[in-house]
Amino acid sequence: MSDTGGQAMDMPSSPETAADALRAANERAERATRRAEALEHLVEAGIAVMSEPTLPALLERILLEARRVTNAQAGTLFLLEGDELQFAIAQNDVLAQRFGNKGVAPRLREEEPLSLRVPSLAGHVARTGSILNIPDAYQIPDNRPYMFHPWWDARNDYQTLSVLAVPLANRQGRVIGVLELINALDAEGRPAPFDADYEPLVRALAAQAALAIIHLTDRALTV
Repeated sequence: MSDTGGQAMDMPSSPETAADALRAANERAERATRRAEALEHLVEAGIAVMSEPTLPALLERILLEARRVTNAQAGTLFLLEGDELQFAIAQNDVLAQRFGNKGVAPRLREEEPLSLRVPSLAGHVARTGSILNIPDAYQIPDNRPYMFHPWWDARNDYQTLSVLAVPLANRQGRVIGVLELINALDAEGRPAPFDADYEPLVRALAAQAALAIIHLTDRALTV
């Protein structure tokens, strides 16, 4: 549409367009705030991880801080032994409310190690050293080289949605374990996919964690 001088006229924005623009701006602002908070938590987490004096306390701290950075409802830390991933630490807020914090550990001890020869999310990360960010564990396409096993959910009456799995690797890139975070929570406390912005943050924390694990393990061997 043109005015009498032939110049194009700007059409007034509709209420829907203005509302969409405002919503997008708010989402960008919220995302920037979450990113800044996550970076602040990352610095604090790195300091906390490096200060733990024993391996059990260190593993608990690594998982706790990674969950804090990503606002994850649950998580598992695996350590690689040979061609198997051993369940080292598990934390789950839903099960902790149901059974108490001490009730989660016995359920972990019942789990068999994950063989790298069997397709799994953590196994794929351990083999490749890559990050997996799965928005819905029950909707993984059949052609992927990994799969989600729902038996743990069924056994514990739990519902996994999103998964962020990150390798624990030394300076040479050798994987020594996997950090698997489960169910990012949105502002209303509902399970949601993990924001891709969290991936480099958790990888950085995992790198620090791997160094701390190796340091404490080597120190224990020399005592």
